[in-house]
Amino acid sequence: MKKQASLALLAAGRIKDSFLTRIPRLRDRLGPVRSSSYRLASRIANVLGAGQPVELVEALAGADLLLISMPARWLPGCVDELLEAPFVWTAKTILLCDRELDSLALDKLARAGATVGSLSPVDGFDERLYVVEGDRKAVRQARWLLEQPGVKVVAIDPGQKALYSAGICFATSMALPLLTASVETLRSSGLGQNDALAVADRLFQRTLRAYVKSGRKGWDGPLPSQDLSVIRGHVQALFRISPLLASYYYENAVQVTQILRQDPSWLRSLAGEIRARAARAGG
Repeated sequence: MKKQASLALLAAGRIKDSFLTRIPRLRDRLGPVRSSSYRLASRIANVLGAGQPVELVEALAGADLLLISMPARWLPGCVDELLEAPFVWTAKTILLCDRELDSLALDKLARAGATVGSLSPVDGFDERLYVVEGDRKAVRQARWLLEQPGVKVVAIDPGQKALYSAGICFATSMALPLLTASVETLRSSGLGQNDALAVADRLFQRTLRAYVKSGRKGWDGPLPSQDLSVIRGHVQALFRISPLLASYYYENAVQVTQILRQDPSWLRSLAGEIRARAARAGG
């Protein structure tokens, strides 16, 4: 950047635990801080150890870069209030600090001429990895703001935060049930809790390494080899301990096969048996 951007912050909610408190450039460059009240703005400035609390939205006029951090339910009202201010929006960049929302949530400001984007840390990297998106200028501003030794910033396509978040969900909250199913099934086979956890942990790690090394080609086991007798044995065994786990196994097998671009028709022969067993279990 050719010049140091002047920063302003619009914030509400819990800031104490926000990643904003740990960005050196924000502390060094922050100017006006505004919130729902002057008292809260003052409290936020104290938490950050930077900035000057202001009461009126017009006090943000001199800032080149405006950061917004607040609960999603308050954002529409904040955007409408900003639009009523007599700002030259073409001179401003606005970055939304939110894990789920992206620049699409600032569309009204973009149509008014502002440059918009979003940023947030990636979970699991101790705030050493950030994801940003939005207009090119907004991405550059975000990189400048977050720039510090040991920190990496990656960009996704504008307006694709929901897709990015879905990818995170696959690796976290949707992966945990698979791990749970694995451990519970291993325990039902007779393994102790600690041994079941150790086996599942090692195999999940091995699967990840195989994917890193070979991508889809790292897929192995009875599904890619289309070993119907083994899959049938798994389903039958699972039905004896949990019809829910059996159905989960089968439905995942069909969907995973499709995701990995194989024809799942060979699995469909089990569908009738699955339905019949599930009906008996339900009855």
